Amino acid sequence: MKIVFWGASRGCGTTSNMTAVASFLTLSTNHRSICMQPKAANGDLELFFCPWEKRSVLREDSTYYALEGMDYLIWQEQHHRLDTEAMKESMVPLLDQRLFYLPRGSREKPGLYPAQTGELQQRIMARMEEFAEFVFMDIGSERDEFAYSMLQQADVVVVNFSGEQKELEHFFCSRFPCRGRVLYLLSNYSCDQVYNCENLQRIYRMDRDSICHIPTNPHFAQACARGRVEPYMKACCRSRGTNPRNEQFVAGLRQVADLILEAGAND
Repeated sequence: MKIVFWGASRGCGTTSNMTAVASFLTLSTNHRSICMQPKAANGDLELFFCPWEKRSVLREDSTYYALEGMDYLIWQEQHHRLDTEAMKESMVPLLDQRLFYLPRGSREKPGLYPAQTGELQQRIMARMEEFAEFVFMDIGSERDEFAYSMLQQADVVVVNFSGEQKELEHFFCSRFPCRGRVLYLLSNYSCDQVYNCENLQRIYRMDRDSICHIPTNPHFAQACARGRVEPYMKACCRSRGTNPRNEQFVAGLRQVADLILEAGAND
């Protein structure tokens, strides 16, 4: 099942929202999940799971390096050698080896990519569906051909909003190329904000069951910044009644996860 996270604007929490939802879904079910970002996107998925003390201080800018992550899988698929073992070796296991993330790789020079990188990534994503029940892809707020093709192929598209008026008006006045189930997710949510779930439903005639929200949680934001999402999500989901803020945060994640599972059951 493909779940694509897309942002209506830059900086609306697309990557962190996907990370939180994927982690919760993995912890609350027995399913296997994969998180990934395409080579065209600019995000910090890897940094969310890598503590400061384990990050490389110096990265040499060179065309010679060991292929890893998405770079390695693109090369394997390009040469018709991609198999399950190569995929498993390229991914980093988390949450008792039930959640995996795929590093983007260090090749950052566009001239080094094959011309058909987008097509290769689509084929790689299709192969990943054979390995895991849920494949989460963060495509940022990109509006290129590859992003639109992912939106068309996704089983569920989660549109992320920051809740700004211009952002909402621009989105609902534009055509959105999507064939699967669409969920709308408000980041850093507060019931007191002007564009809350109730107002969105009233103003834009939205289906109430398609609107989700993740409450403001500075502890989760700090965990993302420090690369400690994995231990935080484990502690947050396994504790009950100890922290009202965490309870609200988990309730928001549960709502999104339930709607994703419902979409998969109806597919």
